[in-house]
Amino acid sequence: MHKVSKRPIWKMALAIIFACAFALAGCAGTGGSVSGASTESTANVEQTTAEQGEQAITESADAANEATAFPSWNKDSESLKALVDYVNSVTDESSPDYVDPKDRIATFDMDGTIIGEKAPHYLDYCLLLHRVLDNPSYNEPEYKPSEETVKICQGIRDTINSGGKLTDQQKKDKARLIASEFAGLTPEQYQEFARNFLQSVDAVGFDGMKYSKSFYKPMLEVIRYLQANDFDVWMVSACEREFVRAAVPLEIDIAPDRIIGTDVAYASTNQGDAEYNKYNMTQEDIVVLSEPKGQETAEAGKPIAIAREIGKRPILAFGNSSGDYSMLNYAKSNPDHKGMGVLVLCDDLDREYGDAERAKEQTEEANKEGWVLFHMSPVDWATIYGEGVTKTQLPGASTEKKDADKSETASKPETNQGEEQEELAAAA
Repeated sequence: MHKVSKRPIWKMALAIIFACAFALAGCAGTGGSVSGASTESTANVEQTTAEQGEQAITESADAANEATAFPSWNKDSESLKALVDYVNSVTDESSPDYVDPKDRIATFDMDGTIIGEKAPHYLDYCLLLHRVLDNPSYNEPEYKPSEETVKICQGIRDTINSGGKLTDQQKKDKARLIASEFAGLTPEQYQEFARNFLQSVDAVGFDGMKYSKSFYKPMLEVIRYLQANDFDVWMVSACEREFVRAAVPLEIDIAPDRIIGTDVAYASTNQGDAEYNKYNMTQEDIVVLSEPKGQETAEAGKPIAIAREIGKRPILAFGNSSGDYSMLNYAKSNPDHKGMGVLVLCDDLDREYGDAERAKEQTEEANKEGWVLFHMSPVDWATIYGEGVTKTQLPGASTEKKDADKSETASKPETNQGEEQEELAAAA
């Protein structure tokens, strides 16, 4: 844990007590008669003893604090140690890598980095399907999706549930519908709908967990640790900004102005077809969501959005996919400060829907770029979602497919999961 430069009063008091006790013992040993030379010697010893006492107290407190700060991590995690060492180096005023708090900027992706990504798909997809297919009239009774919209969304859900790959057209349809099907709602109404979805719907593929609780506990601990060390934490997600604003505060203390995401358009209610620069809002106007969807905050779009909205380059960035590689490199190559990129690796095949082949490719990429790897597997994480949550089964294409998967799993030696994760850890 980081040792702050300002010494806490309780530590100073204990150190002084140690020094005084030592001095009294010295006086007792000389019958209370001390020469000028011995007075100077005793003073030096008192100072040394006080410093040693404070150091011992500090180290003991830091060890206890670290165990308290990261209970969801494997205590032997080398990745966690790398992060803590880095934070110590940039927050210690005596370190050549010290960074002033105003420049301690850390950026985090959302899906797959701090919250589940495959339950059964990205959360904004799940939100859209819930809106159109499951609960269209939640906070807007007059809303009724068109038959074509229902057909498109059902097709997207069927593809996801079958384990299939979405077509380019389906991705385009989602981008269009995520704007059009919420257009007319105020940001507050949209966020209410999103929070209701997150807090009331069970995460697909898991028992004992709503979507609102599908945050990765180890990553929540990392964020709180950074905030405690005066890092300015930002979310930078390809999900729509208003959705991230609804989701993240359910578990993390991050202000709305620290959230960057893909934007949908906004409009004022009485604007009609008038252009923005040719219409003045009245006091009766309110701001509502509009369309089309804005530029997606992914790949190179992330550093561009960071430059536009933060105006400073991060020194620390966290992501989990190729859509985050640009952001990790942007932080790692910071020209003014020591930077670090961290890739969250979904390599757990038992507690999460890990992909060994993808994890191997990402491990190679991380090694090439010099990023730190956070393994979801027990290599680093003692738990992912906490007690009472179990992985079940994502919807499959058919009963035959599910039976085949079960048969294949049953035929594998029990050591395969551990062996695959050990291979990935060794590669890291």
